[in-house]
Amino acid sequence: MGLGKHWTKSEMCALLQGAGVYGLAWFRRKCGTSYPEGDWPGADQGRSDASIRHKAYRMYGTGGLTRGSYTLAQACKRTGYTRTQFERAREALAQKWKRTSPTGPFLIYEEQLDEMTCWLQVDYWSKKHRLYNCIRCGTDTRPHQSQGLCDRCFGRYAHRLIRAGFPVGCEALALCVREHLEDAAEAIEQLSRGRAVPDEVLVRLTRR
Repeated sequence: MGLGKHWTKSEMCALLQGAGVYGLAWFRRKCGTSYPEGDWPGADQGRSDASIRHKAYRMYGTGGLTRGSYTLAQACKRTGYTRTQFERAREALAQKWKRTSPTGPFLIYEEQLDEMTCWLQVDYWSKKHRLYNCIRCGTDTRPHQSQGLCDRCFGRYAHRLIRAGFPVGCEALALCVREHLEDAAEAIEQLSRGRAVPDEVLVRLTRR
């Protein structure tokens, strides 16, 4: 690297990996004019602070240089949202995620994470039930069918009820649950909200 030369992949990778976590000062020390010659791959002379700052702002914008970054897996673990939810938010917000290498993990910066979590708070999988995913299997990739269930789970749910001679509709099923299961107040509450009964209640009901 050197003054007046194009930025190499190794330099941009270092800027990507380190500046968002450690700050721009870290990167200046890493490959700036004061850094020992030869310590950086292909180094012959350092870059000026102005050059480093300009490149960093072009890559990151004026913010985000000193705040944390997360891999996609870490972002999912921290927030509880799934990979598909973040991918949907990224597309809706037109975000660009950097990578540590051409095949490395995505890095999501804290500003991006904040923006996506705000967006996901109202991005319900089922707006009627204010759910982020199916209450039975947890998916958010298949469409909502009814009662908080995706199309596959609702098909199985309805089949079991019909085969056992019970109605599928919430109001009629609530009467049946009240009649057959004395300790199913929570299931009746679920039905009153238009949601399917929990699986353990369905098992007890259809085995009678």
